[in-house]
Amino acid sequence: MGTFVLALHSHLPYARGAGRWPHGEEWIHEAMLGTYLPLLLLFHDLRDAGVQYRIVVGLTPVLIEQLADRDVDARFIEYADDQIRRAESDVKRFIDQSDQERAALADFYLSSYRRLRRAYVERFRRDLVGAFADLARSGHVEILTSAATHGYLPLLDRASVEAQLRVGRRSTRRLLRLEPTGIWLPECAYAPGLEQVLAEHGITHFFTDAALLPGHARPAGELARRRGQSELRRWPPHEERAAAAVVPGDSDVDVMRPYYVGDSDVVAIARHDKVSGQVWSALMGYPGDPNYREFHRKDDQTGLRYWRVTDVHSGLGDKQRYEPGSAAERARDHARHFVDVARAALAGAKTDGSDPLLAVTFDSELFGHWWFEGVDWLGLVLREMAERGPTAATAAEYLRRAPPRQRVALLEGSWGKGNDHSTWLNDETRWMWDELGRLSHELEDLRGSPPSGDALRERAGRQAAREMLLAQSSDWPFLVTTGQAADYAIERFRVHAQRLRRAIALARSGEATDEVELRSMERADNPFVDASLVDFETAVPQVAGTSRGA
Repeated sequence: MGTFVLALHSHLPYARGAGRWPHGEEWIHEAMLGTYLPLLLLFHDLRDAGVQYRIVVGLTPVLIEQLADRDVDARFIEYADDQIRRAESDVKRFIDQSDQERAALADFYLSSYRRLRRAYVERFRRDLVGAFADLARSGHVEILTSAATHGYLPLLDRASVEAQLRVGRRSTRRLLRLEPTGIWLPECAYAPGLEQVLAEHGITHFFTDAALLPGHARPAGELARRRGQSELRRWPPHEERAAAAVVPGDSDVDVMRPYYVGDSDVVAIARHDKVSGQVWSALMGYPGDPNYREFHRKDDQTGLRYWRVTDVHSGLGDKQRYEPGSAAERARDHARHFVDVARAALAGAKTDGSDPLLAVTFDSELFGHWWFEGVDWLGLVLREMAERGPTAATAAEYLRRAPPRQRVALLEGSWGKGNDHSTWLNDETRWMWDELGRLSHELEDLRGSPPSGDALRERAGRQAAREMLLAQSSDWPFLVTTGQAADYAIERFRVHAQRLRRAIALARSGEATDEVELRSMERADNPFVDASLVDFETAVPQVAGTSRGA
């Protein structure tokens, strides 16, 4: 029947200590309560029930650094307790109003919040990172690493690419206590030659957008790529390399086969657009079903959600009351439908004696947080596949069993609009990339004469490296382009740039009296405790057996 691989990409911007609603650390709390805890409960419950499921979960280093942070942990407990109080308040309010239906729904939320808080404290011992690692050790979950702060690699200088990969992979090893071999490329952004750098860092496989496969490019995206090439080379990330033994004829490249990229031993697995679209599509995606909970309308007193989608074209004031029972039934229907679609896609796959691979990818935060019923849907899909097929596997399992037979030259691009880089590099964000270029040169000058022999200056150098990584997050230009939180993203970017320059100054000539200022920066931005200026060196030891002709 073929093999099915489902990958979830888990990522949030660095928001620790950066305020609360509507932007800031509350992003993390919402995702913990709405997504990560429900997913972990599902995965652990399925394992305990003996369900033979497999799934891939990408956890960006900047995310797990925040999930493991003591301050985030303490403030999450406060957030969960606040949600419980809000639900309790609504139960009383609706009973007083003789609104039994909404009182029952508020009680539904109350029971859910209490259960999730209890699981966080008692079952997972306030350690979500460890809970994910436990699933990886039992073989049910494959964990993907990523660039340290989700930096957009094709637009970064080579030294920064090295640092993003080096620090990111080290963070994954330190916090999860496992050796990651797969990576989620931030924004699925790829440029020719990146596979060689991945190989040098011990990475063996990554997921990509199908539009970057030869013969699968969308016309608009291809035009945008051609127009942007000279501009993108302002920050040339990698040496261009000719691919060896590329599949002859673009039309022969199949989205349901993995391929070695260029002349490396790094494998690209393409997302199946049509099957993934059953969830992602704005027109036919399951989350838009009228019975599912409406995300955007909240109660004006407590912020809890009591309405259903009703109709995607209806205004928020026209939404009807949410009914969990009807939503649960639709989740069962959609799970059966999705499995049938996956089976049909695999049944129609071209075969040459190899095992066809159907890969679908989603953001983890879609499940539970945005699509409230999504966690239940996912559990039903995994159970159905465990019982009747197709075989679910991790990417690493599949590649050990059925390594690629062919090579391909991927096109440059991303999952963004037009499949090019324009979502991150455009007229609104160009100044950010100009500033990152200047900051990179300033950091390089510091690396040329690194502080040594003075504890405070060495600490300042490490803080400068940390701030550089945080400034490079792809989230800042993305939020500006999409308009979701442009002012917030600009402020965060500027704060990291300012702290970086001040850390460089302290590394050059800091005195003992500057220790208070440095300690303040270290407390404000504390991930990647072992990051240093050395991480921005471009030369890295070759990892034996991971690359040809590197």
